Amino acid sequence: MPSTEPLTLRAERMVAGGDAMARLDDGRVAFVTGALPDEEVEAEVRNDRKDFVKATAVEVLEPSPARVVPTCPHRREGCGGCGWMHFDVDAQFAAKVEIVAESLRRIGRFDEDNVEQVVRVGDSVGPYGYRTTIRLVGMPGGGVGFREERSDEVVAIDHCQVAHENLSSVLREISVAPGVELTLRTSDATNGVTARWTRPEDRKRRNEKRRSNAPAGQSVSGLPDEVHIGDRAFLVEQVAGVNLQVSAPSFFQSGPAAAELLVDAVRRASPELSSADHAVDAYGGVGLFAATAMREVRRVTLIESARSSCFDARENLKHRARQGQKSVEIVRSDVGDWAPGEDFDPIDVVVADPARPGLAKPGVAAVVRMNAPVLVLVSCDPVSLARDARLLAEAGYRMESVEVLDLFPQTPHVECVTRFVRS
Repeated sequence: MPSTEPLTLRAERMVAGGDAMARLDDGRVAFVTGALPDEEVEAEVRNDRKDFVKATAVEVLEPSPARVVPTCPHRREGCGGCGWMHFDVDAQFAAKVEIVAESLRRIGRFDEDNVEQVVRVGDSVGPYGYRTTIRLVGMPGGGVGFREERSDEVVAIDHCQVAHENLSSVLREISVAPGVELTLRTSDATNGVTARWTRPEDRKRRNEKRRSNAPAGQSVSGLPDEVHIGDRAFLVEQVAGVNLQVSAPSFFQSGPAAAELLVDAVRRASPELSSADHAVDAYGGVGLFAATAMREVRRVTLIESARSSCFDARENLKHRARQGQKSVEIVRSDVGDWAPGEDFDPIDVVVADPARPGLAKPGVAAVVRMNAPVLVLVSCDPVSLARDARLLAEAGYRMESVEVLDLFPQTPHVECVTRFVRS
C-alpha cells in the first residue's frame, strides 16, 4: 500500500520511462515522477514494492538548474502529453542519450568501453509544432482533452503547443461526445486533415475491428468540410522529396521532420544501400524506408502486418515496378512468422523498424534467418533496444553504432538507429 508519509529524496538521474531515480535509506530504488537529476524533492509513494517504490514529486525543495516552467497552461493543469516540459530542452536530449547508454550497459550487458564507443548524439526536431498526429478524448459538454499523466482523467484543452497548427485549428471548432477517442492527422505538405474515432462501446467489443463508422453528428461534430473522415481517409505527406500516401489507420512518425531525420540516420547506418542488390524493409509500414533510403536498391522486400499500411505501401512503391529491374515485393505478414524461401535472392541489408516492444525473440530469429551481413534496427524504446542488441549479439551480430535521435521533445520518448554487422 502507498505510504501516507511523504519522503524526502535526492534524485540521481533520469531512467527509461521518464522518471528520476533516487535511493531510499533502506537501499531500495525509488522512481520519482516529476523530479529531475540533482533535485531534492518531497514525494508521495504511490506503489510500495519489495525491491523498489514508485513515487510522485509533490514539492521541489532544491530545484535543478535544468528545471523550467512549462510554457503550456494545459501541462501546468496536469495534461500528460508532455511529461518533460518542466525539463530544459537541451538537458532533455542529454538525458535521453544517457538513458540509452545506461540501458545498453545494465540491460544489454555491454561493457562501458563498448557503449562509449558506439553511442552517438544525432539530431532533434524542433520542440514545438512538430506532431502531425494527436489523439483526443471527448468530455462532457462536447469539449476535448488529453489524459492526465498516469491517469484516466482528462484535462480540457483548446490548443496543443507540440501539435501542428492545422490540428489546433480543428480542435478549437469541434464537439466530441464523452469518452470518444478522436485521432486527428494532418499533412505538412498539403495541409489536409483526416479524422477517425472510436466510441466507448466499440472498444468494449474486443473481438470486433476498430471502426469509425458512426455518423459525425452522433460522436463528433464541427469538423470542417474539407476534413476526410474514417478508415479509408488518407493524406499525402512528403519525406526526402518523395510523396507518401498515409491512410488514417496507418502508423506514421511524429511528423515529416522526424521521418526525414530517421531516413537520414538509416542512410548513415547503411551506406551499403547505395549499391545493394536486395534489401528487406521489415515492419515496413507505409514504405517510408523502401521509398527513400532504399531508392537505389535493385530489389526490395517489404514485410508488414497491418492491412492499411500494406495498402499505402503498394501505392507508395508502385513507381518501382515501372523502373525496369527495380522490383518490389510487399508481404503482409508478422515478421516473426516470415522466412525467405530456398530460391530467395540473398539479402544484403535489413532495415527493421518494430513497434515499442522491439524485435524480441521472434523478430531476432526472423532477422537471423534472413542472413544479411548488415542490419539496421530502428528502436523507439531504449529497454527493448538493449534486449534486442543482446539477443543479436548472441546470434552473431556485432553492434557497431547507435545514433540517438529526439523525435518527441517535451516527452521521455527517444528513438535510436543502430547498425549491426554479422560476425
